Amino acid sequence: MRILVIATCLMGLFGALPAHASELEDVFGREVPLGQGRPAVVLYANRDTRDVLREHAMRFAYELRRQHPIVVVRVDLRGIPGFFKGAASREIRKIHNDSLTRVRELFLSQGQQPPADLEQSLYMVADTTGAPHSALGLEKGFRQVLVQALGPRGRELARGPFPQSAGAINRALTAPSPSLVSAISR
Repeated sequence: MRILVIATCLMGLFGALPAHASELEDVFGREVPLGQGRPAVVLYANRDTRDVLREHAMRFAYELRRQHPIVVVRVDLRGIPGFFKGAASREIRKIHNDSLTRVRELFLSQGQQPPADLEQSLYMVADTTGAPHSALGLEKGFRQVLVQALGPRGRELARGPFPQSAGAINRALTAPSPSLVSAISR
């Protein structure tokens, strides 16, 4: 009986782990749908790199419109004192809303309608611990934005400095997936 209880508890624990591990919330409390069927572009930034994003990210996102990725901006808050992190999150929310307005304007200036799901395509995540940034080798106070392309299932396709790697990221997202290539070649 004890073994059955322990096995049931372990199965419940292991069943809950993947769902919890994949949860990532943006500054609005929305779950970020990485690996849930759409490709993604993840930009790793901090307050020192915001000018690079401001200058290049909108055009880059527009150029990726045919691939229809979600865009996730992970903002490293390690350099922000704890009592300012709430204000930083509010500022990120404001930047998110301004970014949506600028993307809409960019589409309209090109004679196109903005995507209907634009708001479900942009996520900004405030990383207070900086763990995802550290895992990619970005030290506190880094000065170069890093961009990462993820496939529809969340597998990394490419990574590099932004905006220098924008072309490689675009190619990685447009290349057919290996499973599709192997299925077609049979």
